[in-house]
Amino acid sequence: MTRQHAEAPPAQAGDAPIKRIVRITGREEHDPADAWEVPAANADLAELSTRRFERLPHRPMNPGEVPAGALDALGVDVGEVGLDQLFVIPRVARIAGGVRAGWVLSPTEVLAVGADRLAVWLDDPAGPRIRASLRIDEVVAVLDRTVLLHGRLELIGRDASIVVRYNTVGRADIRELLRPLRAAAAGVAPPPPPGTGRDPMTLPHKWMALVRSTEMGPRDDGPIVVAAGDLANREPLLHNGVAVLTGRELIVATDPTPDVQLAPYGYDLVAVPRARVLGIGGGGATLAIHADAWPGEVELHIAAHPSLVAEAVGLLGPLVGAARA
Repeated sequence: MTRQHAEAPPAQAGDAPIKRIVRITGREEHDPADAWEVPAANADLAELSTRRFERLPHRPMNPGEVPAGALDALGVDVGEVGLDQLFVIPRVARIAGGVRAGWVLSPTEVLAVGADRLAVWLDDPAGPRIRASLRIDEVVAVLDRTVLLHGRLELIGRDASIVVRYNTVGRADIRELLRPLRAAAAGVAPPPPPGTGRDPMTLPHKWMALVRSTEMGPRDDGPIVVAAGDLANREPLLHNGVAVLTGRELIVATDPTPDVQLAPYGYDLVAVPRARVLGIGGGGATLAIHADAWPGEVELHIAAHPSLVAEAVGLLGPLVGAARA
């Protein structure tokens, strides 16, 4: 992600349709340092390790918790925002580009979700403080991944993404912050027919609890349809999980790690507004979601167990097509 806004230029008459492919693998093997990150020395790592509470991400409770200048700069970009519309990620060290690439320092960041757009402010005196922004109606999908103890949020637009990395201690806060964004961008499609798909109560507890949680959206949108992989298999299967179709979204949740011993812990979540879903396809270990990003298209290629891919394509694919017809 560069320091430029993630906003696409206006389409010109005669432009060829844009197709962007976003590959969502089991974990981020190559997440290199950004331009505003610098190598971390041993002294930096030691200093940060003694400030555990201070460096946890959070939604601020009072103005003193927001870095100086952030509110003003974000207000210019996204409009007036309150404290409840902010997520503060204090300065932190992370491993970039794989273990061998070493540690880098990420400056303090503030994510703001306004009424019509979102932006990320960066505490970097050497460059622009607003490192990226995106109109809410241009968000094609929300991807929240688990990389060991860290989260990697990616807000996917037509031709660029905004990536926010954070400690998963703040996961509930950041997902609550994004709830209005997901609701506003979705648009309600005809609800899926009742009595179709898996009964959530028959799923293993991890997936049953997720399907019944607010992660799947409000229940007043009508029935949901659940597709699931071979979850009855007692052996962990890589990138297994569920795909859920609601009146507002298509949501895919899978085990986040290529290590079968860690598979029961956490999940990666992809949420696409139902109104944007053009089709569901794929095969083998790749589930493909085709999303409308007028005047182009975004294809999400999600690493998933073949059993989940087969059921999602077979069960949800026709429902999406029938709704659009």
